[in-house]
Amino acid sequence: MEYKYRTQLYLDAEQYQFLKERAASYNISMAEVVRQLIAKEQNKQEEIDPEDPIFHLGQKSISTGRSDGSVNHDRYIYRQHYGDK
Repeated sequence: MEYKYRTQLYLDAEQYQFLKERAASYNISMAEVVRQLIAKEQNKQEEIDPEDPIFHLGQKSISTGRSDGSVNHDRYIYRQHYGDK
């Protein structure tokens, strides 16, 4: 059995109501709602690739000379990283 740590949270009325309603709608405890929300956020963080070219765009001023960047931005940004030539 995995050990669970007991903790206490202070929530404003809106946060408390959100947890209470979510717990009631899924027929689970408020604590389980918090655990599921934390697990969801942990999974999101694991999906972030720090080498993703999008994170490097603001580091230097560049000009691609392309006029269709708003339409084909994925192709231009990820070309080298994902092998599209």
